[in-house]
Amino acid sequence: MSSVNEVPPARPDDVLAAVDRTPYGAVLRDESRRRQMIYEAMLAGPDPIGREIGQQLLDGSVSPRGLLAVTDYQEYFSRARTDAERLDLDDLAASAAALADDQQLTGDLDQDADAGADDEPPAPDESERPEDPPR
Repeated sequence: MSSVNEVPPARPDDVLAAVDRTPYGAVLRDESRRRQMIYEAMLAGPDPIGREIGQQLLDGSVSPRGLLAVTDYQEYFSRARTDAERLDLDDLAASAAALADDQQLTGDLDQDADAGADDEPPAPDESERPEDPPR
């Protein structure tokens, strides 16, 4: 039995609706830009097969549908599906909602990522470190 204060688990539609309310919603609604970003992310990723797929998609040598026919990529897609099934949609929805409340976002992913890096305190500068007292 669920309690009155229990928050129902997020559904994919809830996550998408929360993201849609952020400046990134417009970016994600632009199919060509969304595909470009996905292909570039794959190209920059750690998995060599993912990078290969990303390059092929980016240069147009294969279509997303055409990839499904490449038997050498079946294991990669199987792993990706397993990873996607493990996503915590509640966490994604909460992150998207927090982004929607953040007035600092511009919708430019590169600019916003750079701005987010400024939130961390700078690393101490070794040249400004006080000298050890003489012994």
